[in-house]
Amino acid sequence: MGRRMRKTLQRWLLPIQHRLLAKVHDLSYLFVEVTQRCNLRCVHCGTDCKQDSRIPDLALNKILPVLDRIRAAGDPGRVHVVLTGGEPLCYPDLFRLGRGIGERGFSWGMVTNGFALDENRLLEAKKASMSSVTVSLDGLEEDHDWFRGRKGAFERACKAIELLVGDPFWRKMDVITCVHKRNLASIEKIHELLVKNAVPGWRIFTVEPIGRAPGNPELFLSPGEFRMLLERIHDFRSQQRLQVSFSDSGYLGPCHEEKVRDYRYFCRAGINVAGIMVNGDILACPNIDRRFAQGNIFRDDFLTVWQERYQDFRNRLWMKQGECQRCGQWRHCKGNSFHLRDFQTRASRLCHCKEYQLLPSSESGRAP
Repeated sequence: MGRRMRKTLQRWLLPIQHRLLAKVHDLSYLFVEVTQRCNLRCVHCGTDCKQDSRIPDLALNKILPVLDRIRAAGDPGRVHVVLTGGEPLCYPDLFRLGRGIGERGFSWGMVTNGFALDENRLLEAKKASMSSVTVSLDGLEEDHDWFRGRKGAFERACKAIELLVGDPFWRKMDVITCVHKRNLASIEKIHELLVKNAVPGWRIFTVEPIGRAPGNPELFLSPGEFRMLLERIHDFRSQQRLQVSFSDSGYLGPCHEEKVRDYRYFCRAGINVAGIMVNGDILACPNIDRRFAQGNIFRDDFLTVWQERYQDFRNRLWMKQGECQRCGQWRHCKGNSFHLRDFQTRASRLCHCKEYQLLPSSESGRAP
């Protein structure tokens, strides 16, 4: 069988594999929003976090019993816990919680803006057995500081990256960059900066119409700019100077999927991924509209919710409405990423294929 035929066969078999994954729904990633406090003021923030947030942090004694329950039901080594916010380093019990996670047999990591990540914090993280860390770097100095809403944010993020790369302990670290109109022209220079600093992995995504972003024209790429970004990512991947990929935030159509990722798009929200929000709400990932909550850990058993209340995430036929009904890409896209789904209208806020004109004309209107 030729390479092209194998790829075609794999593409047509993937929906079957995805249906099986949804049926089994093994939990692999648990995102825990420990705080909504943040030391920055990002213009695109999906959760509208504030430096002086009045929303209480998620208490340690509310999180650990959930992990005990998961451990009692299966192998904790198969579940990775990711602490998010806000900024997790603003959470005073961060490393105490991390130790509790590790002691229960789970691996854990965090996504950070890097502003408060220094030598002392990294030493604490080691003692707490943190195994992965992602640092956000959203442009060169002027663009990053504007985007993150604080002078000096770029310098602090670069220092954090330098500390992580310089320590062989941090084998699972990467950088994530949000591309928008202001920093798109610097994408080559950002790539060079990360290569120079020996960063092992770089994930790229774009601003989406959630949180603070809607209505800000400086943030959203035009169709031509978005396609240019995908071409740059493809070029970076061809150079193999560091591992580069576009994030899994949306389906990009048959012409682009394998060019910019190591895998084909599949939204795992509610299938392999769950989230616990700062108020205890049980969701699928931190960016999903919070009105899609399936329960709350303050009153519900997490595992019961995971097994019995995630049907909207696992059977997405209800999302096949409007233009999705006539789209030939439905079996691969399944309505795009769940965090783009509007709770009231049930429609998607963004179709990457349509918005950025990613489908060849022969594919765009074909029946499923």
